[in-house]
Amino acid sequence: MVDYANWLKSVSDDTNIGRLSIPGTHNSAACHTALPSVQCQGASVTKQLENGVRFLDVRLSRNFITTHSDGKHRNDLIVIHGKFPVKLLGSVKFSKVLGEVYKFLDDHPSEFVILSLKQEGTGSWDNQNDEFANVINDRFISRNKDKWYLRTELPVLRDCRGKVVLFRRFGVQSREKQERLGIPAASWSYNTTDDDRGCIRVQDFCEIKSEQDIPKKAEYVKNMINTAKSYNSSNSDPKLFLNFCSGSNFFDHDCWPRKVTERLMVANIDECYGKGCGTVILDFSEKNDWKLVRKLVDQNF
Repeated sequence: MVDYANWLKSVSDDTNIGRLSIPGTHNSAACHTALPSVQCQGASVTKQLENGVRFLDVRLSRNFITTHSDGKHRNDLIVIHGKFPVKLLGSVKFSKVLGEVYKFLDDHPSEFVILSLKQEGTGSWDNQNDEFANVINDRFISRNKDKWYLRTELPVLRDCRGKVVLFRRFGVQSREKQERLGIPAASWSYNTTDDDRGCIRVQDFCEIKSEQDIPKKAEYVKNMINTAKSYNSSNSDPKLFLNFCSGSNFFDHDCWPRKVTERLMVANIDECYGKGCGTVILDFSEKNDWKLVRKLVDQNF
């Protein structure tokens, strides 16, 4: 039986992470009581990691509750989903989420966690001068630099065990910073069904306008799984395939994250799973006793 909290322990040190079948979660820290269109997970980040998830998607904003005109707490970041905090009452600080990741890796040194960080929300940033990037680096990374993998190329396991692999979904102007702030993924085509960006390749069809779009979404997910399997079985230059199962329509409750997840499970997206099928990024990953997560981990063996 697979030990899902330590599943990478049984994988060779020489394995590039692009060749793995990796469970991920969309808006990973949106696991608290919130608007039904905002909540995307039913289990904590720690529970996700303990059950095999190794890709976390975290969106960040200034903490508009504590940011004051005098600059106090200006670099205090909270987790956001679009324009909404991920908790109905109060907020979830990024430092808390990062602490969960660090503790998991301290307790499970054979593992890695790919951490996708994206700037969202309504706060203003001076990104011509890399303000957001500087906050991430200076306030969070530099204090625990030994816990991070920050190179731009996809690592093999020996280089990232026990580390946070930064997946950088924010832009950086400085060429020097670009070389030491993780795997670059600042942009891909919006609502894409297949966007090849070199070392990453993405399916992120997210505009679910009606229930009729959900079967299309399921087919796009299956197509990317099959593309990843085919590529990884025949190419020496690995890519990180990112296959988002998320999609929603704020104005239609039949297209909110929980409903979309239920329909994708009925569509049996896991029937396409196989070795090297990429990173499959789920909403409500705990559903049916972590079925889609655990079955994906199993493909690595």
